[in-house]
Amino acid sequence: MSDNSEVICRPSKWFLWRAALMLVMFGGFGLYFLYDWKVGYPKKNYVIANYVAFNDAGKAWTVDENRATPEAWNAFVEKQTIPFNENRSMYPADTDFEEKWPEILHKMADHKSDDLWTEYSGEKGWPQKIDPSEDVKNSGQIKDQLIAASVCFALTAITLFFLIRTKSRVMKADGHGYYPPGGELIPFSKMKTLDKRKWETKGLATLTYLDGENEKKAKIDGMIYGQFKPEEGAPAEALFQKVLENFEGELIELVADEDEAPDESDETTEPEDEVQGSDPEKNE
Repeated sequence: MSDNSEVICRPSKWFLWRAALMLVMFGGFGLYFLYDWKVGYPKKNYVIANYVAFNDAGKAWTVDENRATPEAWNAFVEKQTIPFNENRSMYPADTDFEEKWPEILHKMADHKSDDLWTEYSGEKGWPQKIDPSEDVKNSGQIKDQLIAASVCFALTAITLFFLIRTKSRVMKADGHGYYPPGGELIPFSKMKTLDKRKWETKGLATLTYLDGENEKKAKIDGMIYGQFKPEEGAPAEALFQKVLENFEGELIELVADEDEAPDESDETTEPEDEVQGSDPEKNE
């Protein structure tokens, strides 16, 4: 048994930064989807409805009776409303579904509808090129944004839970045994096997031990707790070595493949000199 000095591994900066980045990513996507559900998609549909009104105005202008006089055209425009879809959930909550055509459409006598849209959309900060058949978002697509936001916020909550839980824990070893994160002492005398096959590559080892009559498992995770930076003293490696020094059970580790025995067919042997002479009696 070694001395009772403790080796303590706290949550690694690698894990904390990774968890923080996941929080930012999931939270950011959640806010993005939530914005599209509540504001982005409904507003886009509202803009498209206005764009369709300008197209309708361009078509109406071609009718002789509408453009007969400025008075006739103005009277026609005053009667028109923006063509919103019957499904009102597609638009912002404060939408006036009886909204009249924009005042700028009174200028059709001097401008084309496309030019008027360019001017009007520029003032509003709206896109100038719109394809109503493709850009409009139906109620199903809007609802999908809410679902996506909910999923992202759920992942954010899960990540935050594990971050808070992990941050409050430590991994420890002393002369009595190993203390897994959030767990009780596992005495060295109760340890049965130590699987270190993933330690060199992933910083992960697995202990099996006896808890009463039951066999249980515990992990030694050097990536989440401690890490292996030499400038910080490689706490995880120090803890693992502490466990190894006191471990008396079965150690499971990778065994390097033995060099294969050379194939006899590949061995080169010096050919024996063949005796070319014949029977001595025949040579006499």
